[in-house]
Amino acid sequence: MPNELGFTVHHVIRRAATLCPDVEVVWGKGELGYGDVYRRVISLANSLLSLGIRKGTVIGVADWNTLPMFEIHYAAAMIGAVVYPVNIRLPPDQIAYTIKVAEVEWLFYSEDFAALSKLVSKDKTVSLGSTCNARYCYDDLVKNRESKEPEVEVSGNDYFSILFTSGTTGLPKAVRYTHEKIIHGALAIVYQLGLYNTPASLHQGDVIMPLIPFYHIHSWGSFIHAPYLCNKYVLMGRFTPDNVLTLIEREKVTWINAVPTMVYMLIEAAEKLGKLGILRNLKALVGGMPISSGLAKRMHELGIRFSSIYGGTDMLATSISIAPNKYNTVDEYLDYIRLTTHPVPFVEIRIVDPSTGKDVGPNQVGEVWIRAPWLPYEYYKDPDKTKESYVGSWFRTGDVGMVTSDGGLRVLDRLKDVIKSGGEWIPTSILESIISNIPGVELVAVIGKPHEKWGERPIAVVKPREGYNLTKEMIYDALNREVASGRIPKWWIPDDIVFTSNIPLTSTGKIDKKELRRILGM
Repeated sequence: MPNELGFTVHHVIRRAATLCPDVEVVWGKGELGYGDVYRRVISLANSLLSLGIRKGTVIGVADWNTLPMFEIHYAAAMIGAVVYPVNIRLPPDQIAYTIKVAEVEWLFYSEDFAALSKLVSKDKTVSLGSTCNARYCYDDLVKNRESKEPEVEVSGNDYFSILFTSGTTGLPKAVRYTHEKIIHGALAIVYQLGLYNTPASLHQGDVIMPLIPFYHIHSWGSFIHAPYLCNKYVLMGRFTPDNVLTLIEREKVTWINAVPTMVYMLIEAAEKLGKLGILRNLKALVGGMPISSGLAKRMHELGIRFSSIYGGTDMLATSISIAPNKYNTVDEYLDYIRLTTHPVPFVEIRIVDPSTGKDVGPNQVGEVWIRAPWLPYEYYKDPDKTKESYVGSWFRTGDVGMVTSDGGLRVLDRLKDVIKSGGEWIPTSILESIISNIPGVELVAVIGKPHEKWGERPIAVVKPREGYNLTKEMIYDALNREVASGRIPKWWIPDDIVFTSNIPLTSTGKIDKKELRRILGM
């Protein structure tokens, strides 16, 4: 019987080198075609073997979105090593924890993260920077001129990467993905965006610039999307709005992925620089946290076509918004796109009542359970968390949501964040969306405060924009208008509005409600 290798990650770059060798990967120091990148990857893979890196060796990479980060992913795949894109936004003690749990043996790092080199043996460090202060220098490893792929048998069932959650409920949890799971998860995004009526459509000919960092699910799989589609791939390095705008204009970028806070910053920078016009016709895949109605309207006004994506480190992408067939107003259309996502191919969704464990019907609220071929099915070295979250072939997301009558998914809140007042749920995301649409609100978080009679009551924490004089009355007026229109019940209105100059964010740009509660003493 022939040995079935299945889908492997490095096949993607090999195919691009043959099919579209002159299509460019652009980064801070220049540009190279996929053919040249593939040759560098081969050289790097052979160099890794010469260093003693073997199949199963875990390689940590601490860097921004750069060419070395891209190349290391493919070189590691070529020899069966396991790549860990280090979440450099985690607190230092948590970074050290993840490197230990992942059993990182070799660390590749850029100059910005040289301090992390102390976490592994000095003899197993590689500097990615122009100033080489490590045992080995990256530029030397990609110049050995070896032209033949290493003869290492790698199958789709071999592990490709180890990733960590953002640690919002405790220490980060680890998941491992095989080559086949990463490939299928990434291509499900391509299929949804390319075959269905999605505003952020993605096709051959698009110029892709990921704003999502590689440490967050490999930039949502963009390192596979670009060479798979033979698309120009623009790597920005460290995210700054000004740099992104420069690259969009210079490289004629047509497609980005981003969290909402990045889009806010991009629009604000473009407005200050008088460059809003370069955002017109940009397509954006946006996720990581809810998109406010205000941001949705602003993107629409500027000609940015966006789709929402839902997923996570421990389940990859599960659903992306498809445009509705019918809608009466622009506001109705935008609300649908920002709030409703649809399962990507091969994903199944259940909505389960946490108190009974039984499925609920359409438009009824419960916990979101997911089933997909690429689920990792375990938290690495954490059997207790695995037992809590992976139930048979299903993954309990910890999110509260509903399935609409047309098969769409609406995620309303995190199960740990939803407020239960008088035995009834208050989805904080709906209140946050209303408040965020008020002029002068930069960020808002609604959290539950213990209450003797009701169990919990909502409190809104608001960070005003610079130069705005926000008052509690302005926010309550906006909420009361929503009550009068029938969009929300009166008992949902927060008991108090707290203004602050700082709302903490997680390493992936989400509001850190756990830390916010600690700061407020709740």
